[in-house]
Amino acid sequence: MAEEEPLLVDPPTQDVAIHVRDYSRFTAMLKWGAIVCLILGFLVLLIISS
Repeated sequence: MAEEEPLLVDPPTQDVAIHVRDYSRFTAMLKWGAIVCLILGFLVLLIISS
């Protein structure tokens, strides 16, 4: 990814560096949110089917 997006590796300004850090936090939060929703969905299916 660094070859495709050099801006992510070496941000030119402090504002861009903050944005890049926030973006990585956002993608991590999105990933964990999807995992939690998947687990909750399986639990709801388990409760409904019994």
